[in-house]
Amino acid sequence: MKFKKKVTPNKKVRNATVLEYYGITFKSKLELYCYKRLKEYNLRFQYEKIKYELMSPFDFENDSYELFKKKGERTFSKQRPSIRSITYTPDFVGYYPSVKGKMFIIETKGNPNEAFPIKWKMFKRHIQINDLDIDLYMPRNQKQVDEAVNLIINKFK
Repeated sequence: MKFKKKVTPNKKVRNATVLEYYGITFKSKLELYCYKRLKEYNLRFQYEKIKYELMSPFDFENDSYELFKKKGERTFSKQRPSIRSITYTPDFVGYYPSVKGKMFIIETKGNPNEAFPIKWKMFKRHIQINDLDIDLYMPRNQKQVDEAVNLIINKFK
């Protein structure tokens, strides 16, 4: 079994251990566990390959003065008018084994950061507005990963 523990800290996920498995870098042990379970059942999926744009970039036309850190110094100054897009990349995007075109997304979340609940709501809205046929699963531990995989396998039997 090819398994390496990486020493780089994971700043996006709280209390997570970055791991490498067969050349794929996972942001947490729970992601790796989910990957192995999906592989075990030969489900078709991709790991962190699809990115959804939840909000398009835009130029803010009014003035905006905010606290800004530049070259280590904090200053209260006028900010750039360009606002970047908000994107979301799910952990696992896959297809149900028995239904052509029907998709599922698994987002493993042990300890979500403070920004995640807002993005998750925006993503649900994105699915609804765009009439996407996607089921969502958010397991928070290994037992819930097992339940999610079983639900996926048994959904259309």
